[in-house]
This record gives sequence, structure tokens and C-alpha cells, in this order.
Amino acid sequence: MVKGNGGTGIFSPTMVLFWFCLLQLLNFVERGAVASNGVTGEYKNETCANQCDDYESKECRDLCGYTGFQGEFDLTNQQTGLLASLFTVGLTVASPISAHAVRLYHPFLIIGVGQLIFSAALLAAGFSENYEMLLVCRTMVGVAEPSFIVVAPAMIDLIAPESHRGLWLALFYMAISVGSAGGFLLGMLVKDEWRWSFRIQAMLNFPLAILFLVARPREYEWDYLKDNCEDTAAAEDEARSFVSIEDRERLRNSTRQNRLSITQNVRDSFVGAAVSNRSVWGDIKHLMSSSKYNLLWIGFSVMQAVGGVIVFWGPKAGRQVYELENADLYFGIMVVITGIGGTLTGGFILDKLGGGLSQAALFSGCALISAGFFTTLAFHVPPNDPSVYAFFTLFSIGYFCLASFYGPCVSSLLWVTEPEYRAQSVGFATFLSHVFGDVPSPYYAGAIQDSLVSWKWTMTIIMPLLIAAGVFFLVCWRIQEKDTDKKYRIMTQEQQEYGTSAAGLFTEDRP
Repeated sequence: MVKGNGGTGIFSPTMVLFWFCLLQLLNFVERGAVASNGVTGEYKNETCANQCDDYESKECRDLCGYTGFQGEFDLTNQQTGLLASLFTVGLTVASPISAHAVRLYHPFLIIGVGQLIFSAALLAAGFSENYEMLLVCRTMVGVAEPSFIVVAPAMIDLIAPESHRGLWLALFYMAISVGSAGGFLLGMLVKDEWRWSFRIQAMLNFPLAILFLVARPREYEWDYLKDNCEDTAAAEDEARSFVSIEDRERLRNSTRQNRLSITQNVRDSFVGAAVSNRSVWGDIKHLMSSSKYNLLWIGFSVMQAVGGVIVFWGPKAGRQVYELENADLYFGIMVVITGIGGTLTGGFILDKLGGGLSQAALFSGCALISAGFFTTLAFHVPPNDPSVYAFFTLFSIGYFCLASFYGPCVSSLLWVTEPEYRAQSVGFATFLSHVFGDVPSPYYAGAIQDSLVSWKWTMTIIMPLLIAAGVFFLVCWRIQEKDTDKKYRIMTQEQQEYGTSAAGLFTEDRP
């Protein structure tokens, strides 16, 4: 199958992108709803609460009335943060398993099973009677998500038109912002009956789970996609980008006959990678041998740590620092506008830059550094009525930059390795980013807040980590630039010594 072509009807490439975006949206509605004040908890009498000596104390909650599961189950911020952490524990454990399962089963079956578990866990959460049951349900929601979020980006990269891969991935990740905003708004609507937020989501998600369970389009079997996404000549071009510098040196120092042998070995090893190394640990060993991949997942993990805090604690922090009575509404509007704009902008710019690992890593690094600067600055605006607009302006700019990062970041994770390993690349990076990122971060952010009792300084500690994440991407960009320059110099020498026929094997193409 040529890239950009595939099934027909409701499973044409464009429609598959639509279904993926819809599933992504619904997945993040759940996250946004759990993070909303309406579902997590807020005071019924804000004026009463502001007069308390300790705004978050149990005495103040009993006196002024506190809603949501945090109020009903009498949870501290640290206990509430554990809900987010256990969700990502489930997601973390299941991510590499889902990525590897794509080689054994139809991707749509994997997505369907995961979404069925997702719907069942949400429905159970909608009837939870205690904190422990809610913890179990949130963990199972996390277990279900990787079946989709690990598989979809690699499939989109294969079925998207060549000139719009960045834009298609941006559309997919745009659903994060739309879904999160929808979750904030849903939480605001059901704040007196927080369980209904989970029940509504389960009913919306269940039909899509059934659709993917029963569908088996041959065009989207993983091996079929992988083997037929390009014609033979284009596949050879793809392989050239991954020939090591050592192989180039060997080629230059060999006879013509040996050069032909080395060339054939390189092509054979590229084509046979999936057969010779099909274990999960083999995939991990291959990925971790790349210094550029290690820099990318570390930067991604740091970003996820901060992102987990923003999504889970952002509305509550904004509400308490600036005394916003409709924080969920304001954050929902801000997230959907800046999220859509930022994500589409990131994908559009990446396509205009021509794509490639260098461009994706450079853009991601600059976007994260900008996001860290503006989000930190936002929480240092003086808390009075006119300053609320300054806070949302600065935070919106920061969130715009953060949203523009997602498409290029995933593109860099896809393009840093061979096509055989791209689903595994995203899956393992997702696994690591949750282990070291948003699994612990909401919990520790809640613990910091319980200690400092100041969301301003809690966020001041956490937001600058985005700048550190950006530095990892910039280091990866610099290494890629040096590798490209070195390969270009070798190619130039080959052309001078052997002519264009030998050097042509090593032209630099975008993956």
C-alpha cells in the first residue's frame, strides 16, 4: 500500500484519523473531568472558606461544605494525587505490552479490547462507594489506555500523506486539549453528582469500543502496513538514513566487490529486523542503544511530570490563588482555544520546515523552554481582580507553546529509529515518561502543597522543569546535526572516490 492510501468507506485513512481523534478526545475528557473542581471537589460557600484560618483543613470543609469525591471521602491533596498516580501506574505497565502486541494481533482488536476495559472501568467508577474502589477503577482506566495511545501515532505516521504527516499527528494530539477542556466543562455541569461524569463517559465510549472490536480491515494489519507503505525503491531510501557511520567507513575502505556485499548485508539486516529481534527486551535493548532516543525520552518524561501537575492540579491552583469561582469554565475555554491553536501550529510549522528528526527536536526544545518561562511567570502575577486577566494571558501563552510541542515530540520519537521499531519507540517512551513523569508528579505536587499551603510556590517549583525538558531536546538536535554533517562529509568523499553509484546508497532522506 502506498502511503496515504488504505481502506475505504468508514475505514479510509481520513476516517481512521477521525476515529482516532474521537477516541483521543474521549480519553482526555476523563482526565479533564477528574481534574475539574466539580468532580474532585470545591466549597459550596466560597466566602465562608476564605474566612477560615486554614483554607484546606477538615474543620473548614465541614463548616463550609465541600463537594466532589475529595469532600465525600474526606481526602487530602496527597490522597487525591494518588488517584492520578495509580492511573498512570496502570498506563505505564500496559504501554510496552500493547506496543509489542501489535506484532501478534490486529491493531483494531487491541484498541477494541482496551476501550472495552476503559468503558467498564469508567462505569464502575460511576458507582464507587469508597476511596479504595475509586483507586482500583482509576488504575484499570490507566491499564486500558495504552492499547490506543501507543498504537495510534505509529499507524497515523504510516497512513498519512507524506507531505502532511506532521499535520495529521497534530490533529490527533489536538484532541488532548479539546478533550481536557470538555472534561473541565463536564465536571462543572455535574458537580453536585460527580459520579455521573464517569457514567456519561462510559456510555459515550462503549460504541467505539464495539466498532474496533468487530472491525478487521486487512489494510490495517501491522505487517501489511509496514511491508506495503512504500514501494521497493522508496523503502531502500528509508534504509539509507540508518546506515551507521562505521559501515560507511568500511565501505570506503573496501574493494568494489566487498562494497556490494556490505550494501546487501545492510539492506538484508534492515528488512529482516522484525524477524531477528521480536522480543520485548530485544526491542528495548535496540532503542536504548541510541543516545538520541535516551535524550528524547528523558526530556519527554520531565515534560510529562509537569503536564501531569498542570492537568490534575491546574484548575484548583488557579481557583485558590486568584479566587476564581468558575475556574473549570475559564480553564476549559483557555485549554480548548490555546490547545487547538498550539497543536495545529506545531504540526503546520514542522511540515513547513520539511520534517525530520533535527527539525522536530529543535522545535520541541524551543517550545518547552518558552512554555516553562510563561507558565512560571503566570503564577507570580499579584492576586487581585485586574491581574486575573494577566494570569490567564501568560498561562495561555505558555499552554499554547506546550500544546505545539506534542506533534513534533511524537514525530521525533517515531523518526529517531527504523520503521520496524516505531510503535515500540512510542510505547517504551510512554512507559518511561509515566514511570519518571506523571506517575509520581501529582502525588508529590499534592505533598508539596500540603507542606507549603501555597499553590503559587508549589507551581513555582514545578513549572521551570519544562525548561530543563527543553534542554534535552536541544541536545538531541545538536547531536543529530553533527551526525548529519559527518555523514554528508563521508558521502562527499565517496562521490569523489567512487562516483555517484556508490555514494548514492547514503543519501540523507527524512524517515
